[in-house]
Amino acid sequence: MRKIAVAFSLFILLTLSAVAQGQSAPTLRIVTDDPTLPSDLFYGDIKVKPLRLRPGTNTRITIDDSDFFVQQHYIDFLSRFPEAGGFASWMNYLSTEQQRCPSDPECLHQARLTASASFFGSQEFQLKGFYAFRFYKASLARLPTYNEMVTDMRSVTGATADEVNQKRAAFATNWVLRGDFLAAFPRSLTPTAFVDNIAQTAGITLANRTQIISDLTAAGNSDAGRATALRTIVESNEEYQHEYNPAFVFMQYVGYLRRDPEPAGFNAWLTYLNAHPTDFREMVRGFVDSTEYRNRF
Repeated sequence: MRKIAVAFSLFILLTLSAVAQGQSAPTLRIVTDDPTLPSDLFYGDIKVKPLRLRPGTNTRITIDDSDFFVQQHYIDFLSRFPEAGGFASWMNYLSTEQQRCPSDPECLHQARLTASASFFGSQEFQLKGFYAFRFYKASLARLPTYNEMVTDMRSVTGATADEVNQKRAAFATNWVLRGDFLAAFPRSLTPTAFVDNIAQTAGITLANRTQIISDLTAAGNSDAGRATALRTIVESNEEYQHEYNPAFVFMQYVGYLRRDPEPAGFNAWLTYLNAHPTDFREMVRGFVDSTEYRNRF
C-alpha cells in the first residue's frame, strides 16, 4: 500500500505542476510487456523509478540487497522469476561469502561478480539467449536489437526443459520463414549452396558440412529440412566458439542496461575480452558498477 501511495503522490504532484503551467496532464500508465514479469510505470513517456520498501517498514530495497540483486538477474538474463531452490542457493552463496569476510566490502562485491557472470554461463541462458543470438549472427550477419533479443528470449522460455526444447525447435522453424532470411537464402538455393552460404555468412568452417548437406538433401530441401540444417549450424561447436565473446558483451548491454549497445562501447569491450579471454569479471564489474545500471533502481 505504501508503494501505491508514493506513486499516487508523485502522480498528483506532477499533474498539479503540469496544470499550473497550462499543459494537459500526462497519463500515469502501467506497461506490462510480459504478464509473468514486473510491469513498468510511466508518467507520459517518462519511466518512473519505483520506491521499493521492505514489507511493514520504511526500509528501502536497493540493488545492493542480495535478494533483490539475485531476483533481478533472473528477470534480466533468464526472463523469469527465480525458482525457490535456485534463489536459495544463490542467497546462501552470497551470505556465506559475506560471513567469511564481514569487514571487507570487496569480498561480497567479488561474490556478486561471480554470481552475475554465472547467469550468462548457465545452461539455461545458453539454451535461450545465446541460442537466439547465434541465429542473427550466423544467418543475418548482424546483432539483434534489444527489443528483438528480449522478445526472442521470452519466446523460448518455458516452465520445463521439454517446453523450452519445443519452443527452440519452433523458433528455428519460424526463422527460415522470415522475409529477411528468405531474401538472403531463397528457396531456390541447392542444399550445398544453402549450407555453404550460411557457413560463409557466419564466418566458420563446419566439420560436419557433408552430413548437414546430406540430411538437407534427404529432406527434399524443404523448409523443415532447412530449419534443421540451420539449427545444426547455429548449435555447432564452431559457431558456439565464434560467437561466445560477442554474445557475452552484447548481453551485458541487454541484461544490465536494457538497451542496444553503442558501437564504440561494444567494440571496445569486445576488443578487451578477445585480448583477455579469461577476464570476464572485469567487464561484469564495469557494468554492475556503472552509474547507468545502478540508476535503473
